[in-house]
Amino acid sequence: MIHTIENDVLSLSVNGDGGSMTSLVYKPTGEERLWQGDEKWWKGQDVVIFPIVGHAGGFTAKGKSCALRSHGIIRYVALELRKKSDHSLTLGFRSDSATYENYPYEFDFEISYELYNNSVRVSYFVRSLSGKMPFYVGGHPGMKAPGGRARIEFEREEQPLCYPLDSDVAVPVGKVKGFTLDKAFFAEHKTYQLGSLSGGAIYAFTDDGYRYAYKSDCPLFAFWSNEKGGDYVCVEPWWGTNDYPSAPREITLKPFMNFDDGTGKHFSYTLSVEKL
Repeated sequence: MIHTIENDVLSLSVNGDGGSMTSLVYKPTGEERLWQGDEKWWKGQDVVIFPIVGHAGGFTAKGKSCALRSHGIIRYVALELRKKSDHSLTLGFRSDSATYENYPYEFDFEISYELYNNSVRVSYFVRSLSGKMPFYVGGHPGMKAPGGRARIEFEREEQPLCYPLDSDVAVPVGKVKGFTLDKAFFAEHKTYQLGSLSGGAIYAFTDDGYRYAYKSDCPLFAFWSNEKGGDYVCVEPWWGTNDYPSAPREITLKPFMNFDDGTGKHFSYTLSVEKL
């Protein structure tokens, strides 16, 4: 089921199956700004990530060998509508015997969307129902960008670390104020993971005159698009990381791992849209 909320600036639609955004219309221009997906370049539009990031290999949890599909569990299940107003909604999912098979933890998961002027605040709440539980969580919004090109600018000059997909060694990037995403960039870097950021806003400027702003205290931001085609870019807030070849198989030992003992953990990011 598709759920829609709106205010004077934005209209947002969210799919109860998977909990992800399916439409984000900027009302002053009437333009859809979320990638609408196709089978050739990326059929997705957004992904709710939990409890692993990316195409993780098999892992061990509670002494058991486990394997999950890309980005984990939530993107493949139906979430219930738990709360809704004109400007906000909350969807939830509780673990079951099917999820327990390859992620042997009991949990309750919620994702909330709230509209404020030209911004969407996306919040996650994760609560263990069975003792100490390890997990990753994050977002994957695919925003329209002609040619799959965007100029990235940081609110502050940064000195980030890059986390390559094929290594456990973080690489200092040096002082940087911005860089350009395009198909050549993604052909070289695939998924570009940056950490040790200051927490300032990240801006993405598109060739058709839009500015997207991302704000979060997440430990990593990932940048991705299909290197061969598709008019979109993804700037992804992650509380976790992709597996690399030498990553620990034991889930509790993986880097950037989060844990909850039943008290519940909150995570959030804000995405703003503006026509310049």
